[in-house]
Amino acid sequence: MRAGALKHLIIIQEPTIAVDSNGDRTDTWTEYATTWASIETGNGREFFAARQVMADLTHTIRLRYVEDLKPEMRVKYVDQKTGKTRYFNIRTILNPDERNEMLVMQALEVLI
Repeated sequence: MRAGALKHLIIIQEPTIAVDSNGDRTDTWTEYATTWASIETGNGREFFAARQVMADLTHTIRLRYVEDLKPEMRVKYVDQKTGKTRYFNIRTILNPDERNEMLVMQALEVLI
């Protein structure tokens, strides 16, 4: 993987449950990892997972291997030019050739 292609600084977040002083539970997101990645926009018809077309996928995110990533996590990306924060729900995580060098995530951009 060429380092120059990894030009987007992303934060991978995992879901957690916070409990306040009253005992109320709130769903929150905590940082799991911060890493450089490439975010590629594409047509949902171009993405395949388990040999099935997944029509709602909108982006491919490529990054160096990060251990124990799960599809329940999400990606947070802050555009350095505009300051706009974008979120991507991870649909699949692929480990090409099972070499633990690179991960390819298929993701859906969500509006928050």
